[in-house]
Amino acid sequence: MVSTTEIAKYAGVSQTTVSRVLNKPDQVKKETYDKVMAAITEWGYSAEPKEKIEELKAAKTIRILASANDPIIYQGAMQEIVNSAAEQGMLVNIHVFAAGDKEALYNELAAQGTAGVIVSSMSIEEGLAKKLKQSGIPSVLLNEGYSENGFSVSLDYSEAGYLAASHFIDSGHQELAWIGGPLDSEMNKDGLLGFVHALQANNHKIRKKRLVVTKQDKVSLYAAFESLMVLKKKPTAIVAASDSLAIQLVEFLQIAGLDVPKDISIIGIGNSAEASHLDNKLTSIGTSATNKELGKDAISLLLQSINGKNSELRNVKKKVELIERQTTKPFFVKK
Repeated sequence: MVSTTEIAKYAGVSQTTVSRVLNKPDQVKKETYDKVMAAITEWGYSAEPKEKIEELKAAKTIRILASANDPIIYQGAMQEIVNSAAEQGMLVNIHVFAAGDKEALYNELAAQGTAGVIVSSMSIEEGLAKKLKQSGIPSVLLNEGYSENGFSVSLDYSEAGYLAASHFIDSGHQELAWIGGPLDSEMNKDGLLGFVHALQANNHKIRKKRLVVTKQDKVSLYAAFESLMVLKKKPTAIVAASDSLAIQLVEFLQIAGLDVPKDISIIGIGNSAEASHLDNKLTSIGTSATNKELGKDAISLLLQSINGKNSELRNVKKKVELIERQTTKPFFVKK
């Protein structure tokens, strides 16, 4: 066991700083905190048992789980989350993961200990969301909202589906189709309901064969695509429940020798990084909220949950807007 003086020397800080890290960590910059804690871990100093130090550290740590393919607007909210957490004396660790890494990251949370979690991922599975709830860790879902999980900040997916369908109808399209994932996801369920409501509001006949619900793997999605292409009246416009589905449909259409948007127009939902970086840039529905607003909503809800405060506002839905790019065009009847 070494002294605080030795820890200070090893970490390259003053003994006062070491004392502040141990007693008032909220008054220390994250870089300094991490440096001193690394020294303590390596050399074994502890005014408390080691388990107590780890417990105290976990009690002030918020973790953000994010996908590399998250929509641009949600990625941009991260800085505001970090800043707002720091104002409350909380540390923030951001984990960016690929699809196959999710299970390991969720399991890691319980092992490391954490005060709360913000999950930012368009592709969060319901099973993993339930596992997070069962862990007892306060959490906020950013861009998907399962009601049983408590707090969430997301797009208004119902309005997104309505806006996408309405845009096509206003552009002269009569033959519209929807493709989305399983309806146990709020994103898919509400998006489809909004799409159907737009058809009803415009006195369009609702054709069940054009409302396609499918698993989201490539094989299942291709089968869904083929089910639309064999219809006597093929759709001239398709709304996909997410940008990733829409981008895959663009690829299928191009392989089939069809032009987007000349033959078929496509709109996705989410306004992801993929949507704006695609060669054939994808028209998409995204949030009209600012990055700062989204971040403040997420961290505010999480702190409420951490502090055990009851709130009537648990699921925040953000207004949406159309970002028109290159995969849509008006439909003109040939004379």
